[in-house]
Amino acid sequence: AWVNPLSSLWLLRSPNLLATTLAAGLVIVSDYILLVPIAYTIGVRYGITNEAVIGACFLPTGLGNIIGAPVSGRLSDIVVRKLRVRRKGVWYPEDRLRATWIGGLFMVPLSIMTSGLVITYVGGLIGLSLNLLCLFINRIGVLFVISPIGSYNVDVAHSRSAEITAAYAATRSVIVSAATALVIPSIERIGVAWTDIIAAVLALVGQGLIFLTIRYGDRMRASVDVGF
Repeated sequence: AWVNPLSSLWLLRSPNLLATTLAAGLVIVSDYILLVPIAYTIGVRYGITNEAVIGACFLPTGLGNIIGAPVSGRLSDIVVRKLRVRRKGVWYPEDRLRATWIGGLFMVPLSIMTSGLVITYVGGLIGLSLNLLCLFINRIGVLFVISPIGSYNVDVAHSRSAEITAAYAATRSVIVSAATALVIPSIERIGVAWTDIIAAVLALVGQGLIFLTIRYGDRMRASVDVGF
């Protein structure tokens, strides 16, 4: 049998799955904009030339992963259970997306904007420490968004969960690869602060897509038959 490796992308005909997948990509861009050019941003600004020390600056992001992954999953489950009880047993898949607000509206945009401004205007150990804190908060915030979205996509396309997970990961990767290619030219042209501010705005646009999915998700799910 002929297997088309791109067939799973056809699931993104569903407006709600497309919206949440794009939102996840726009949010996770902030993570890579902070990490990919770290030697050119934190390293240059704070005089770090040792590769091992530069590598150690990734540790706050790893710690954010360790903490954020289980907390984000539990938070989304709590939100779903509370809303189901409030509606006396009625459940909507979009309930899970409500767990993204704290990460998508506050933690992600504020952490990346703060990092850009601190790199630009705050030197010394204080500036470095604040940037490491931003890396930690940003990663937790990103997980607070992408984890509920991943679970939501599986809830909606339960019978084709492996395919939607593949489409979700592939689309995120395409968005991230484009951002990664543009981040260094952007920093050289408009500076770290403005580059990070643009990334924060993109994250807020992603959260706007999530808001629309929460509000109109039932109609969006009914608008296209993708064979779930």
